[in-house]
Amino acid sequence: MFSPEASVHASIAARNPRRRQRTGSDDSIAQRNPKKLKRTGLTQDTFIAPPQPKKENGYAPHGDGHRLTNGHAPNGGHQADVSADITNLSIRKKGPKVDRASRGNKTDGSIVLTKNDNYVVTRLPTTPEILCDCKKTGMIRVPLDSELSDADAGEERWLGEISHERGYALAVTPTQATVWRYTQSTSPSDGSKPLTIRLPEPSNHSRHPLPICTLTSVTTEPGFLVVMPVSGKITYWDNISSAGNEDSIRQKQQGTHGTIGGMVSGEIVTRVTNAGLAGFVITLSTGRVAHLTVKDSRDRPSITVQYLRGNGASNGSLFGGLKHVFGGTGWKKDVATVKAAGGRQKTQRDIIVATSRGVFQIWDLNFDGMDSLVHEIDAREDLLQAVTGGGQISSDQREHLLEVLDFTFVPYGKELARVGHAGGFKLLVLTALSGKGVSQYGLVGLTITNGSLKVDVAHPISCYTTPRPVESSWRPQVLLPEPGQTAFITFEKSVVLLSLSKVEESPDSQLQTEAHTLPEPYQDTIDFRKDRPFWVVGCSAETLERDREHATCLVMVHGFGIVRVAALPEKDNVSTSQRARVTAKTKLEQAVFYGGMQHNLLDFSGRPEITFLPEEVESAALELSDEIMKATSSYIPAITPSMDHQLNLRATAIADLAKHLQQHYTPLSRTARWKLLWNAEKMAAARSVWSSYDSAVSKNEGKTTLLAELVDMVHEDLKVENRPDRAETDAVRHWFTHDIWRIEYIIPWAQKAIEELYSEGIQDAPSQARLISEANDLQISALETALRFREENAPLYGLYDERMEDGILISGFEHLPFFWTSDISIPDRIKVLADLSREMAISHENDAGDEGELEASIILKIAKDNPRQIQLCCQTYTEKYRWLKAQSDPQQKAMGDSLKAAYFQIRRELLVKLLDLGLADNGMMLAEKYHDMGALVELLVRNTTDTAKAFHMEGVRDEEKAELTERLKLNEHRTNTYFNRFGDEWANALFTQYIEGGRLTGLLDHGLDFRQFLTRFLRGNPAYAKIAWINEIAQHSNYQRAAHFLNIAQKDETSMWTKKTELSLCKLASLAALEKGQAKDENANKALIRKNECRMSVLAVQEQLYAYIQPTLRDALDDEAGAELVIEKCCRSLVKSKPTLRKVMERNLSMLVRRQVLEAELLIDTLTLIDAVETRSNSKPFADKRFFLALKVLKHMGLESSEPDRYELNEKLIWRRCMIKDDWESINRTELKPDTEVEVETGATALFKTLREGFTT
Repeated sequence: MFSPEASVHASIAARNPRRRQRTGSDDSIAQRNPKKLKRTGLTQDTFIAPPQPKKENGYAPHGDGHRLTNGHAPNGGHQADVSADITNLSIRKKGPKVDRASRGNKTDGSIVLTKNDNYVVTRLPTTPEILCDCKKTGMIRVPLDSELSDADAGEERWLGEISHERGYALAVTPTQATVWRYTQSTSPSDGSKPLTIRLPEPSNHSRHPLPICTLTSVTTEPGFLVVMPVSGKITYWDNISSAGNEDSIRQKQQGTHGTIGGMVSGEIVTRVTNAGLAGFVITLSTGRVAHLTVKDSRDRPSITVQYLRGNGASNGSLFGGLKHVFGGTGWKKDVATVKAAGGRQKTQRDIIVATSRGVFQIWDLNFDGMDSLVHEIDAREDLLQAVTGGGQISSDQREHLLEVLDFTFVPYGKELARVGHAGGFKLLVLTALSGKGVSQYGLVGLTITNGSLKVDVAHPISCYTTPRPVESSWRPQVLLPEPGQTAFITFEKSVVLLSLSKVEESPDSQLQTEAHTLPEPYQDTIDFRKDRPFWVVGCSAETLERDREHATCLVMVHGFGIVRVAALPEKDNVSTSQRARVTAKTKLEQAVFYGGMQHNLLDFSGRPEITFLPEEVESAALELSDEIMKATSSYIPAITPSMDHQLNLRATAIADLAKHLQQHYTPLSRTARWKLLWNAEKMAAARSVWSSYDSAVSKNEGKTTLLAELVDMVHEDLKVENRPDRAETDAVRHWFTHDIWRIEYIIPWAQKAIEELYSEGIQDAPSQARLISEANDLQISALETALRFREENAPLYGLYDERMEDGILISGFEHLPFFWTSDISIPDRIKVLADLSREMAISHENDAGDEGELEASIILKIAKDNPRQIQLCCQTYTEKYRWLKAQSDPQQKAMGDSLKAAYFQIRRELLVKLLDLGLADNGMMLAEKYHDMGALVELLVRNTTDTAKAFHMEGVRDEEKAELTERLKLNEHRTNTYFNRFGDEWANALFTQYIEGGRLTGLLDHGLDFRQFLTRFLRGNPAYAKIAWINEIAQHSNYQRAAHFLNIAQKDETSMWTKKTELSLCKLASLAALEKGQAKDENANKALIRKNECRMSVLAVQEQLYAYIQPTLRDALDDEAGAELVIEKCCRSLVKSKPTLRKVMERNLSMLVRRQVLEAELLIDTLTLIDAVETRSNSKPFADKRFFLALKVLKHMGLESSEPDRYELNEKLIWRRCMIKDDWESINRTELKPDTEVEVETGATALFKTLREGFTT
């Protein structure tokens, strides 16, 4: 049941007691084979110890009892790190203090994994490569106090340890250990390599826990201790050079061996704690604690193990072990951790053993084995009250939730300092309160003095609540490196930083304290990636650099290597309360600038415990995006290998920001998402412009470029002025660095700059062509790239539902700011530059050969750029008018409508003018794209016409004729294709072109395949009724529709003859429809016939009126002269008495003379106002019945039933004019008149004649 071996007080390897003991490894090293020596990673020169410093981190040592962080005691006056070789130190001149953690370790090749104002995380490059790649090692984690499962038995396992006193790291597998200097330089001149140590007598059982190895600091070169957890076998070497001897026999001879006696069955070693010169403390799985020494009183290698008991120490014998197992304080304790404090003597240490239930034992550990239990304090209730002071946990739960995970000593001189030598300590205890799926962690400051305990402070950890996995191999640890202002808590896959700095007393802090609004100390969580097998296998506080004023810790991560976490000192202008809060911007910056690093250890997805308001996230995202655009972020390097490289870095940062927001935060407002996308568009546009500029510089051979001139012309309010005193002499690169967020000002000014340069004297064609070409490149590269980027990347910015076409939003402009791609005067300036480019290409088309091949190529390029300019013009105009029309302001809506109408006209002009450049095909493609059927028809028709003319020109070669013939066939094919592709839209535009061009024959004979398009076109356009009725009869024999269109056509007809003809044809078509049975409503059809007969009767009256005045027209030279003669003779009575009516009569008689149709009421006016005309012809009968004819016209108007008031008004007007036509006053004077004369006068009146005509008709 028990091991037969008891405590061993001498080395198994026999040694001569009179033999001088080695204090180093010099002799053994000298005897070794030089070839084998090269394989050892540590040499004799490595361990040159520098002089002992008088101060440590700015604080004087506290006598012999001074403790280092985590209770590690100094050895031999606490020698400094051996890696700090004074012969290689570079001397820094006096000057401002440098923040080393912030600038990074440039000499050791460290890689910054993340950084903010509070901390920086770097990866040390010295970890052996095989330990950094979990794919190569296949290593798995394993609990220290448990055996391995069958599933994991075949995998290689390893654990790690960091010895910060000497700058070494250690990785242990079942069969070997690897030791290396994690502080060494990575320069090629450094020949040190990792040292591999074969472990003695490894366990053959794959499920046994890993050996426990530790490095000691007894000598100048670290010693090496190995403890086999199951067998209890112990091996110790004074130096690692001896331990790493490749000769197994010499390795064994140079080591000291022993065994832990008294171990019960199933009991294993779980932990070995270094107690300095006092030895080591071994913790077993049963909770027992033993004291291990590796030297005797005469400093000779000797292994002694004795168990610690409440009433003394057991010597490890069989019966002593039994007594200790079943009695005393050592049986079945759940030991959380064991830490060694300082002591009153070099060979004495105070040991504190903490159990998970909150019991603290203080042991007096002596090198001579006189160990004793000084105090045992149950702090559970005090810890529970401190942790639950906020009331988060109910009292009935406290009994089983509290767990002590770890503790550490507070460095001397801080607010939690050591208070004495007689068992007095200040501790920082890590606790956990477990709930349903959540654990509440906290740090509690304790003061232990003479067996009593007092709680000083409690810091709840709110940024990390993840429960510990049951199968976890890592127990959380708390580290408090000097100067003791920041605590580091290492969990399995996370590191928590918590500030212990006190808030400065100020009026604001006092008010916050009284209002209970004082923020908690700064705390944050650094998470490891969840998709990779990263977890902590070792950690340690770091106290290496003498001039460092910030706390750092080292974390060894499985599959990655050693990571340094440094808490940065507080800035002078930032208060503790301001520093306490983790901001959304800080989290975004870390994710953006470090989340995209390849093989990064850290996870920047955020934790559920750290949340931000959506408004804060939105504000932070916009602020960060603007800083990237302006290059004001501290994470953007001021100097890069090239401008393209810097722009690429910034573009990547903006893209990473969008991805991170989309993956880990609730969607921002629509406006904010658009603003982020616009910044990304500008960055993409700037990169394209830079590429174009860089190409122009290389081609110009020292000549200035348009962009350089343009940047110089931009107003100082629209750019950041470069400062030559800071070596900022390149204005263009300076603009790309600081001003690309205002690129919308550069784009329209590209054309304006050409005008300015023209006015300054640039008149030669080659220079003008070059400037125009560069302006085209600037506008085209910027806008094409931006709009393409917008359409392709809108989903990345959360704009999934935005409907776009060629980068232009189709709808949804409401509540959005003005789009930068159409802001300022961009559309207008693109149009002007397109016109200027076209004029340049046309004017120098035939001159290019005279001015060299380069000029010819530039002219050709300018011409080919024109279609792209036109497309950009269309896109920007469309975006602008759509935005204006979507606004609520009526004035802006009206501006949008007018701009839309102007844009359609501009577009058609620009497209058609491509014919002048010989780019009809490009014009047709754009017209097809924008469905501009008017431009498409004009382009096709004109191109066909020009091609046909060229075909019939004299002197055309056969090859040219063949090419022209193919062109004509292609245009004909296009015409037919467009019918199927665009349907009525194309057909209507084409037929309109036929009609406007007078090609009616071609229209009606277009072909049977497309007659349905023609029919729909004509039926949908009443203005073409004169053609529609012909199509209805010729193509469809539809007399009813023909009558309908003839009736429409006659309504607006002004020609007498044409109207009479149309009315006659309408009547004829109506009768034919009745005969063919096509009339759907016979009564309506008959009514139409009657109505048309009435119209024809009215026209007959107008014909009689024309015949009445026709004799007057015989002497007239033309219609205008005839109208004057008629007006002179027929309007004499209206000259003076009725000037207004005279004007009406002048208009009516002019129309009558020109054989234009008079409306019925105009005809009534003419009939009732015209004077009698004395001619040789027999016109008296018409003059006598003109009022009767007016009544007849009124009757044919059909107003009696439909508009009775209007009918009555016209009827009264006719009778009134009829009655006042004659001088009734003279007729009524019958004195001295016979009846015959009275009758004659009365019968000659218009009234009498009208009544007589009515009775006789």
